[in-house]
Amino acid sequence: MQKVRRTMKIYGHCRFSYLGQTDTGRAVRSEEDAQALLWNPERMAVRFHLLENLMLPSLRAQTDQDFQMILLTSERMPDIYQERLDAAVAGSPNLRVFRTDKTDVRVALRPIMLEANDDCTKPAVHFRLDDDDALCATYIEKLRACSSGLRPTTMITFPKGVMGYTDDPVARHREFDKHAIAIGLALVYEPTRLRTPFQIQHLAYAREHPVYCDPTFPAYHYTRHSTNNTNGYDKRIHTSGGTVEIVARKSAEIHPEFREGAVSTETAERYIAEAFPYTTGDALRKIIADTLQPESLPGYGQD
Repeated sequence: MQKVRRTMKIYGHCRFSYLGQTDTGRAVRSEEDAQALLWNPERMAVRFHLLENLMLPSLRAQTDQDFQMILLTSERMPDIYQERLDAAVAGSPNLRVFRTDKTDVRVALRPIMLEANDDCTKPAVHFRLDDDDALCATYIEKLRACSSGLRPTTMITFPKGVMGYTDDPVARHREFDKHAIAIGLALVYEPTRLRTPFQIQHLAYAREHPVYCDPTFPAYHYTRHSTNNTNGYDKRIHTSGGTVEIVARKSAEIHPEFREGAVSTETAERYIAEAFPYTTGDALRKIIADTLQPESLPGYGQD
């Protein structure tokens, strides 16, 4: 008997300066904290810069546009940022801003999860993406091709990509490979499963459920910079010290040519050309390097 392949809805999820607990356990719990640590001018200038110039262009360039991308944000985010977020997605009906007053991401996204699975009657595919990262132009196409034959609860990971990072005063690129990386991580959901892609520990989930892994193509751009959420919210903005400094040091150990002034590797440039045919490595590095001076970015200091 021929196996019946099903077509499922594909939903992407991105938290944009969302006031609530993150998947790493860090949280901005009050509006006062948010104003100081989440919605301050430096951070918002950088986040919008990367959203508008890196993440959203990668979604608009998808060869398969039959998906919904949900940008979750908080109703209490200042109006100037709400208006800019609306403008950023204007003209793209599958890019949607979803505002909430809920600080629990599971509760906040419940209406979206129900929409995706037709009120708990059909399986659906959900993936996650941060607002400072990007997906290769064929991501949705490849996700649809593999997910239609997978059983619910299966995790889908495309581990190969490029990392772009700040190394004051420049930006650099190198190839990157990580199993179950959060960027573009997808799950085939059972119709009644309403937990969001933000509510799993990637590696732990991969040890207990089926995993589909395709390492044959560069699938993402991973961006490390001064306002990465993984650096924590203890400072308004993180300079190229701290976590990014560790990335730069490790990269130079792997690629000694960086110590001589190189800004990329041959492999990284090949990956960029394949994954992001609408741009270049030089253009991406300029976008990343510009985050080192948030006060020079468009919209800085507006309130």
